[in-house]
Amino acid sequence: MFFLCLLLFLFLLFLLLLLLHLQSDSSYPKGCGNSSLGGDMYGAGYHAITNIDYSSVCISAMSARYSSCPGMTWHQMDVRQLSFADASFDVILEKATLDAIMVEEKSPWEVSPETSSFIHQALIEISRCLKPGGCFVSITFAQPFFRKRLYARTAYNWSVRHDSYGEGFQYFVYVMTKGEQLSPEDAALEQRLLEEPKSQPASCPTPQDEEDNDFLCNINL
Repeated sequence: MFFLCLLLFLFLLFLLLLLLHLQSDSSYPKGCGNSSLGGDMYGAGYHAITNIDYSSVCISAMSARYSSCPGMTWHQMDVRQLSFADASFDVILEKATLDAIMVEEKSPWEVSPETSSFIHQALIEISRCLKPGGCFVSITFAQPFFRKRLYARTAYNWSVRHDSYGEGFQYFVYVMTKGEQLSPEDAALEQRLLEEPKSQPASCPTPQDEEDNDFLCNINL
């Protein structure tokens, strides 16, 4: 019962964020999966919702589930190659889609070139599809130190701000507004990242490293 109340509270917080920051006519949740978020938003009064996912099976199932919701559409699509026209949406929303893309990364401190390229292509497409003044909303457990490194880029032509919710185990809501400049802090972050040397391949472990790893693995915490 407590868990259900917590979920309801978090959803109401999210809706409040939308009402405070986003006055939209059209939006789409990117990588909708089988989440009920689109349906919940529809029930809250957001009826012009376009849902996409890479999985055609998922899109077929979700389209059937919400067939009684006029104005809500479903499309199988790759986020790196969106078929929508430029400036199509007031709001683009993703909830843990980028987290799923990064799930196989070994460390959040250093994203692989392949994943970085994937995310960059996706964000370029998201920016293209946003109307001037429109917002890209990203909901994630990723802290600003890690996520702003991906979002704070001049190429996307947007500003970045974030809020956090919860105590102890927090989640974060990032709002990128199309046509606004990066803050001086975020512009400096982008410049530092551009000046960082390219990552080098990890060195092979020495026998001493392997002994140390075995020792650490056998410590019971």
